[in-house]
Amino acid sequence: MKEIKDLIWKSLDSFRGDVYFGRHNDLSVLEKIGLDFGINHLKKVLKSKELLQAAMNPNCQPPEWIYKFIISLTDDITSKRVLDPFVGVNSFLVRNYQKNYKGYCLNQEERKLIVEGFNIDESQILLGDGLELLAQENDKFDLVISFPPFGMRKISPESISRDYATDLLIASSKHVKENNKLIFLMPGKFVFDKKIKKALTEFNLFIDALFYLPEGSHSNTNIPSYLVVVSKLAAQKTFLAKLSSNGEYNNVIADNFKKKKKGKTISMGSFIIYEDFTSFKALEKSNDLFNLGRRTGLTPTALKNIASLKTIGKKSVEEIEHSNNMIYIPRVGLSDVVENPADFKIKPHNYIQVILDNQISATYLVKYFNTSLGKLTRESRTVGTTIKNITLSSLEDAPLFIPAYQEQISLIDVNNKIDNLLLEISEYKNQLWKRPSQTQEINKSIVMYEKDNSIEKWLDSLPFPISSILWKYVATSESKRKIEYLFHFFEAFSEFLAMLILSAFYQDKKFYNSESHRWINNDNQYDDWIKKATFGGWNNLTANLLKSVRTLININDKDEKDIFFDLLGKPSSEFLNLITSKKIIPILDNVREYRNDWKGHGGVAGEQENINRLTLLEKELNSLRQVIQGAFDDCRLISATTGDYKNGIHNYKAKELVGNKTPFNEIKVISLKPLDKDKLYFVHQNHNEPIELLPFIKFNQESKACYFYNSIKTTNVRWISFHFEQESELYEAVDEKFEELFKILEHQS
Repeated sequence: MKEIKDLIWKSLDSFRGDVYFGRHNDLSVLEKIGLDFGINHLKKVLKSKELLQAAMNPNCQPPEWIYKFIISLTDDITSKRVLDPFVGVNSFLVRNYQKNYKGYCLNQEERKLIVEGFNIDESQILLGDGLELLAQENDKFDLVISFPPFGMRKISPESISRDYATDLLIASSKHVKENNKLIFLMPGKFVFDKKIKKALTEFNLFIDALFYLPEGSHSNTNIPSYLVVVSKLAAQKTFLAKLSSNGEYNNVIADNFKKKKKGKTISMGSFIIYEDFTSFKALEKSNDLFNLGRRTGLTPTALKNIASLKTIGKKSVEEIEHSNNMIYIPRVGLSDVVENPADFKIKPHNYIQVILDNQISATYLVKYFNTSLGKLTRESRTVGTTIKNITLSSLEDAPLFIPAYQEQISLIDVNNKIDNLLLEISEYKNQLWKRPSQTQEINKSIVMYEKDNSIEKWLDSLPFPISSILWKYVATSESKRKIEYLFHFFEAFSEFLAMLILSAFYQDKKFYNSESHRWINNDNQYDDWIKKATFGGWNNLTANLLKSVRTLININDKDEKDIFFDLLGKPSSEFLNLITSKKIIPILDNVREYRNDWKGHGGVAGEQENINRLTLLEKELNSLRQVIQGAFDDCRLISATTGDYKNGIHNYKAKELVGNKTPFNEIKVISLKPLDKDKLYFVHQNHNEPIELLPFIKFNQESKACYFYNSIKTTNVRWISFHFEQESELYEAVDEKFEELFKILEHQS
């Protein structure tokens, strides 16, 4: 392969200025020619700049695994006569050297590359537009397989679908035998565009299956696509699944499709009504919505059952007819749902007016739609590719988990009481700073609000490695020891948060290598810092990682954002708020400075000084608690114990390392990948691909002790436990996994 790549780059260099090479160009076509037909054959191709350019500019660049999946869908494909109405260098028929087929190629240079580069008989590939050549075609075929271009604008005035790829599919269907199939790779538009669905209906074509290729599957575009199986025979429901680069997983999906069998998860096979379907992402969010909604214990009802909806149009805020039984839902984005047009944050035409019946409180429903559950409801109703938006028809069917009217009013009443308490506390706070002389009096007044066990309840939701340290702080009464445990907690939290984000990023090595310049500090003072990790070193890495998350999550490309969101494990909005917060690093740096100042103090601090110091640290703890809040409520740190594999799904029993009390709860985990019992994993609710954590933390199953990586001592790794006093340190030889760990954190040259 190295020889092939060197040869290709040498040829590109010789044609410098004559051959365009950009970031979306791909060398895989040339590499495949070299691998399959040899170096000498590749040299002949590389002599022509036209062939070289054609190899780097294919219309469609699907992932390599899609070819194997197509083979798994069909029985003995080599015996079939196959048609491809839009042949390119990446076409299935070219890449798999199908002999008994006919194809049409629109581009002369690409046709020449196919013939000369892949040794294809030129009589099998006709030059010309597929739609025109299909009109002249007399043959019938056993199968049609094609990867037509996405968004091609060559559309005839007679087109019903207004989409070239769909028109090509329809025209091809006239040349396939009655009981056989068409397999097309289509853009996301195919599943939600009403014109496309109308055209398929008029020509009596039915969608047997939609196989979703997620964002990032194609090497030349981030848009999602679907491998579509089309038939002339009516099917009541359409099989839907999500493909991946995992061949074993894809084989299970193919088997489920052939057997018309529902998979263990919606990703592995479910059945949908194509006419109502908008996107796999929306279906996933809808599934997550129902899982989250079950917690309420309420029966869902569609929005259209309790309200009527209408668009606002081009009216100004002042022109909108408003009454107190109306609310307004944004059609784009996730800005707040509001009760009054005066509260609009975006232009009026971007809102949907919802007129409620008399058994629904507008105040209640506004607050509902602005919760995590409500936002997920809105996300599940979006359609579109470039700009996703909510339509009237999609919003009407939105499922809502809402109680009876009287319970709505009761909830608002309790909410009002909480608001009043917050106002009262806020007034005490203002009074405290305006009149410091009344400190003792105010302190007596707020005793009624203090609950000794409030922090203990919070600890029950935190991952065990950090919860166990805070428990030590809670359990001791000695100020000096409380200070020590808080220092341990803040440093461990910085390391823990960095580990979570790094582990998520490192799942995709290509992503990690291309983006790691954002978080690996090139300052020489941080060379090899990881070998003697310090609080400051962790804070620096954590700061860079949090900044990188904010940058990557705010990118304009919606599909790239979806890829990044998946990489993070589809976290809750609360967890996202944590890892995008700008407040964390100032808190951690304040604590680090306190530690440096107090540790460097020459004298021994007395009890009053320790109380003073503890007060300052507890202020930072409260600040961090406000940032964390419920970020860990819908995610779990787990350690797998036993498991089995069936129908493409790994079923595990796992220890849920949450809170500070042992023994830990044993839970069931469904995973699409195998889990190692010697490793720790982090998994978000309703996500079946746990994130394998980088080995910064070690959990001992027998002692239930948790150890944090500390440093390298000669050739050993030093581990420290901040809660297990019987054996607070461990030493282990540096092995391959740590060599890899150091490598990914190396100074970037």
